[in-house]
Amino acid sequence: MATIRDLLDVSSFVVSTLGLSAVPFFIVRHDERRLPPAQLERAWLPSTRIVSALVFGPLCLPVHFWRTRRTFAGFRLGYRIAGDVVVFTWFALVLLEHILDQFG
Repeated sequence: MATIRDLLDVSSFVVSTLGLSAVPFFIVRHDERRLPPAQLERAWLPSTRIVSALVFGPLCLPVHFWRTRRTFAGFRLGYRIAGDVVVFTWFALVLLEHILDQFG
């Protein structure tokens, strides 16, 4: 029978995978929808966007914002958003562990 610890391990894996791969993908996709045509031409192709988000996670965000904006401010924006994604995922994992500790 599965224990609370097993549930925590599986839940932590799912939350960290979603937080560190899916969230950056949707951030990049949302940003590309708002870009003017000149900046959109410098964005990744759809297949490259998927692979970069899955393989590099939040590290793809500074690269995306640098590629599309071509400014240091764009790089800083991507770096800040990547940090926010990591902190958000960490808080979600801490909250999940706290909730599951209440049951175990």
